[in-house]
This record gives sequence, structure tokens and C-alpha cells, in this order.
Amino acid sequence: MDATASPHTPATAHPRAARTDDPAGGRPAAASVVAAPLVAAAASLTLGVTQLLHTQTVPFASAGDYVAEGAYALYLVAAIGAVLALRRVHRPARGWGRTGDAGALLYGLGHAVVAVPVTATFVLATNPPDPLGALYAPGIVLWLAGLVPLAVAVFRCALVPRAVAVVLPATLPLAMALGAAGPLVEALTWAVLAFAIVREARRRVR
Repeated sequence: MDATASPHTPATAHPRAARTDDPAGGRPAAASVVAAPLVAAAASLTLGVTQLLHTQTVPFASAGDYVAEGAYALYLVAAIGAVLALRRVHRPARGWGRTGDAGALLYGLGHAVVAVPVTATFVLATNPPDPLGALYAPGIVLWLAGLVPLAVAVFRCALVPRAVAVVLPATLPLAMALGAAGPLVEALTWAVLAFAIVREARRRVR
């Protein structure tokens, strides 16, 4: 399927190392919040590289077909956790509010909807039945719709470089326009956001 259509601390640890989540959401542990964004970035990178080196056939006929579809499915699931991590570090900041929550909800929901037919394709090794295949379009619409309020909220909070927030709404259209190389856009996006997330998480535990 072409993608153009992501800790536990021992009780004896040092008090500073034992911090995980502040009840008010002020001190998210860096390792826990950055895991999903990094997985999303790695999965999307794997998908992009695989698509550049291998032309997928459906029904699947080679290992490369499974790698591409599996990486796509993993990215879609990880991106849901990644956008929740993004919300987690931004939620206490001014400027996030209902706009950010709406963007995260739409973005995550869009990925979840697209993940259904993609996962079915991976399991069946061929295109999913029509009822599932029909989920691509609404999923992509939700994904795209979520990027706009998400970008607005991220821009307002300024925890991520504002230039990154400005280009967020263009990431999906650009990925679609680039075809096989499109997933590299998502990989770069989540790599940059992961860096910003872990930097902010570490700042809060100081």
C-alpha cells in the first residue's frame, strides 16, 4: 500500500530520577513521552526507504511488500501515541487549550481510521474488502483537518520552533505529492517534534 494515501523507574532510584508525572502534568518523564514520536519517525523512515527501493505489489509477493505495509501500520499506530505525547507536554502551556485538544483528537482519529484498512491489508496480504477500503478517504480528511488546529496550538505555545508549527499543515499534502518518498516527510516531522518534546520534558524535571 503506498503511504501517500510511530518506563518504569525502580523504587530505589534517586529522587530526581524517580520523577515521572506531576499530578498537574508539569513533569512528564522524557523517556516515556518521546518513545512514540521516535517510533513514528523510525517507522515512517523505514516505509519511505522501502518504497524507494522496492515497488510493492498487491497481492503481496515478497518480503518487501510486508515490510512496507507493516511499517505503514506501525507508523499509523505510533503517530496516535506521538500526538498524545505532543499534547502531554503542551497541555500545561498557555495557548494549547481546546484548539490543541481538537487538533490532537482529529489527527489521532484520522490515523486510527486509516490504520484499519492498512492493518487489514498487512494481515490479508492483499487489498481489504470494500467496507474497510472505504475508510481511507475519511481517515485522510480527519488527518488533514487535525493538522490545522494542531499547528495553531503548537505555534501559540512556542515550545516547538514556530517555523515547524507553520509548516505542519503542509506535511500531509507534501507527503502525498512526493509519492514513494512521501513518508520521509512524516519521518522528519516526528523526528523534529520528538527532539522538541524531550527537550521540554527534561526542562520540566529540572
